[in-house]
Amino acid sequence: MGDTNPVTLRECMCGDFAVPEKITIQEEFEDKELVIHNFPVFKCFQCDEITLSPKDHVEYYKNAVKHYETTNETEFDCSLSQ
Repeated sequence: MGDTNPVTLRECMCGDFAVPEKITIQEEFEDKELVIHNFPVFKCFQCDEITLSPKDHVEYYKNAVKHYETTNETEFDCSLSQ
């Protein structure tokens, strides 16, 4: 059988639907710019509004900081921490 997982949709403030997408974000930590790749968000079909989960934001930011503190690398890939 094929993939039976339905695509998760969210309703956007504009009334259209937003779909899961992965983006790159940048966050500051102690005068360093941390680059976080493959950050999970929802992006609207109609208005391109991006929404993110505050829980994911905190979790991946903490993981990026921990990664930086142990490796001294300013880039972190969310997909490698799952």
